[in-house]
Amino acid sequence: MKKSLARLIKRKTKITPKLYELDMQGVVYNGHYFKWFDQARFEIILEMISIQEILETGLTFMIAENHCEYKNYVSYGESLILYTSHRIQPVYQGRITFDHCLIHEKKKIEIANAYSSLVVVNQKTKQLVKEMPDFIWQRYLNLKT
Repeated sequence: MKKSLARLIKRKTKITPKLYELDMQGVVYNGHYFKWFDQARFEIILEMISIQEILETGLTFMIAENHCEYKNYVSYGESLILYTSHRIQPVYQGRITFDHCLIHEKKKIEIANAYSSLVVVNQKTKQLVKEMPDFIWQRYLNLKT
């Protein structure tokens, strides 16, 4: 098995808040940030395992921890960039942790920073997966930076 050198993978997602994502004060409701983080994490997960493979293996990636620190507000139509990063681990440690940084594209200010952790659960047995299947682990180790 190929050893990991704790490489840092980074992904960038463009986000433009929609009208329905606003609260009564005209700013993006805080719950939508977690949807954006989930979207970015899921794109990375799909690099390791396809939807079809998720269904076939019965493995699911479940949120174990979510934390967000809001720095500035954002309104309808403003262009944002969400940077999501993950440090590849040499062995599966029971959690996969991601860092998120949401930046206002034009103003170049930080809107929010966050982190989240996922655990892998076997849907059939409802048990935590303590060891990743080899085919997923190999794809994980080979994620592009």
